Amino acid sequence: MSNALVVILGIGSIQSILFAILIVLKKKRKSSDLILLTWFLVFSIHLLLGIGKSSYLTGITGILIATISFLHGPFFLFYTKSLFNQYITKANLLHFLPFVIFTFFSFFIRQESELLWEIIILIAKLISLTFYPLYILYSYYKTDKFFKTHKADSSMLELSWVRIIAILFLISIGISLIRLAIELLVGVAYFEVWDVLRYVILVTVIGFYGLKYGMVYHPEVPFDAAINKKKYKHSPLKNDEIIMFIDSINRFFEENKAYLHPDFSLAALSDSVNIPKHHLSQIINSEMNTTFYDLVNTKRVAYAIDRIKEGDELNLTLEGIGYECGFNSKSAFFHHFKKHTGKTPGQFKKEISTD
Repeated sequence: MSNALVVILGIGSIQSILFAILIVLKKKRKSSDLILLTWFLVFSIHLLLGIGKSSYLTGITGILIATISFLHGPFFLFYTKSLFNQYITKANLLHFLPFVIFTFFSFFIRQESELLWEIIILIAKLISLTFYPLYILYSYYKTDKFFKTHKADSSMLELSWVRIIAILFLISIGISLIRLAIELLVGVAYFEVWDVLRYVILVTVIGFYGLKYGMVYHPEVPFDAAINKKKYKHSPLKNDEIIMFIDSINRFFEENKAYLHPDFSLAALSDSVNIPKHHLSQIINSEMNTTFYDLVNTKRVAYAIDRIKEGDELNLTLEGIGYECGFNSKSAFFHHFKKHTGKTPGQFKKEISTD
């Protein structure tokens, strides 16, 4: 094993342990923290096994090096479910079954069958590490679509890093496939520098985003709620009712500032204007040609524009205005402001200051 390889493995294992320690030191830990903590420990064990492979290789060490990757998909899934406040059932523990099965049967493989068994394990790992990121990407986009219709919270924007992790997993699998092709052609060792480097980069990115944003999101509905979205094809609403409801919605936003609250939701608007949620969704989506998410954030940006114009007199910061308008972070405020005006808040403030 080369010195460069040992250094990379060492850096990765130390990073994993440090990330785990930071979580332990956190005062208020949630279930997502505990899952992430365990996941980092798995990463560190895998990397440490790689360091000791050449000097202390035993039967169980070699087996764990080959099978421990089956744990990453389930941990990624559990961590994502926890971020989205999804309940993890006992049945979900079956996701760890491939690791248990392949680890167990690896102790009974005869020497003449070892090569075939390694190929089977490798193919199974590639399938596992492809399936989980793809499923998480699908779940993310499904939930994002639902929240843009039903909730004006920008938390999905804050959790866009989940997509980055999933995509990195898929890129990592692509690199593994390239390595496999090279191995079949010319023969290379499993723990090559480039293969381990992408593994350590993945750990670093998960650690950075997980510790920075892992506790931001507090959703009010689970993933599968999106499938209950009402279809409007056979709506009983009449034209005069639609006109009346649109007028009620517009009047609410003119007279009420409840939409400036970060947790303002479709349910809250429904209660305020006395319109059932399914009818409210229909009117906003089909008749007003927008979504609840965009409607509320358009109003928030309009309010922010007024506050920026008053900012010099009131000594308000742009970040403070963003929080006042209901955005839960500076990045979310800047994102939506530029989306609706074509300018960042800073650019807008500078323009009106020179007029």
